[in-house]
Amino acid sequence: MSPVSFTRNQADVLQAALPELEFVAEPEGIGTDNPLLESYLASYRLDFSAQYPGLVHVLGMVTTGGFRIATQYWIPAQARGTLVVVHGYYDHVGIYDKVIAFALAQRFAVLIFDLPGHGLSSGECATIESFDQYGDVLEAILLRAQRRLPSPWQAVGQSTGGAVLLNHLWRYDSRRSEPLLGKTALCAPLILPRGWTRGRWLYMLFHRFVRQLPRGPSRSSHDENFIRFLDEEDCLQSRFLSVRWVGAMKNWDAQFRRWQPLGKPMLIIQGTDDQTVAWRYNLNQLQHKLPNATVQLIDGAGHQLVNERDDFREQVFVTLRDYFCTLP
Repeated sequence: MSPVSFTRNQADVLQAALPELEFVAEPEGIGTDNPLLESYLASYRLDFSAQYPGLVHVLGMVTTGGFRIATQYWIPAQARGTLVVVHGYYDHVGIYDKVIAFALAQRFAVLIFDLPGHGLSSGECATIESFDQYGDVLEAILLRAQRRLPSPWQAVGQSTGGAVLLNHLWRYDSRRSEPLLGKTALCAPLILPRGWTRGRWLYMLFHRFVRQLPRGPSRSSHDENFIRFLDEEDCLQSRFLSVRWVGAMKNWDAQFRRWQPLGKPMLIIQGTDDQTVAWRYNLNQLQHKLPNATVQLIDGAGHQLVNERDDFREQVFVTLRDYFCTLP
């Protein structure tokens, strides 16, 4: 990725200036000639207007669950449906430019938002009390977006984003006669992280006394430029691991194991050199709870599948294209 000129101070000012997002044909919002918005879109390569004449792009806030959630959507001409994208822990919309570009190339509208405590959204940095809050935020945004975004809706979640989609599936969509989300792909979905056997004991010892721990160097991708960008340039990255978030993740694992299996077909993509999640344990749990899921292993790929090295990422996007663009 190119160096980012967008600063944390600019992010704070832009966050405060973003209006409530209304999913209407002609939404009122911050102007595209706003220098802060221009800097944000340029720095994170989120301006696709030159490639897609007539493309609609809207950025604003959705207030729900005590949070102001920075939410964006793109609608290309003659959209064939909508791809809902949910990012992972520490991530934000700005580093998902490749996913957005992929979706637009397939003529999908895109709906994506910063999770609470991430990116331009409100909330304590990279912290959450329960993964249910993530699922609740997704539900609120989907219900509002029904007024504007074309169907059918499909979804892809990276890491914690996969956990958010699963939480929403069991707590909301599986209880509907007509689910909001159709085909769903999980990229390196999180149930438990790598090294959790040791991490569990450390959490038990320190969670009452320590609020956060320094974040180590990123090892989530084989794309060295992307890793350098995360570690050195991206002002929207948290530099700490929230201990409360770890507790919420621990409870998420227990909650997931309590749920009854569902027959929904899904796609799970997993790299075999994932240094972030306990992927073998996670796949075992997922295949038990989702017996109709299809698993695609990407040999040698790391965790950040949508931001991997070119050769790995190409395999991921070909798999996603075949899945989302093939009629059921």
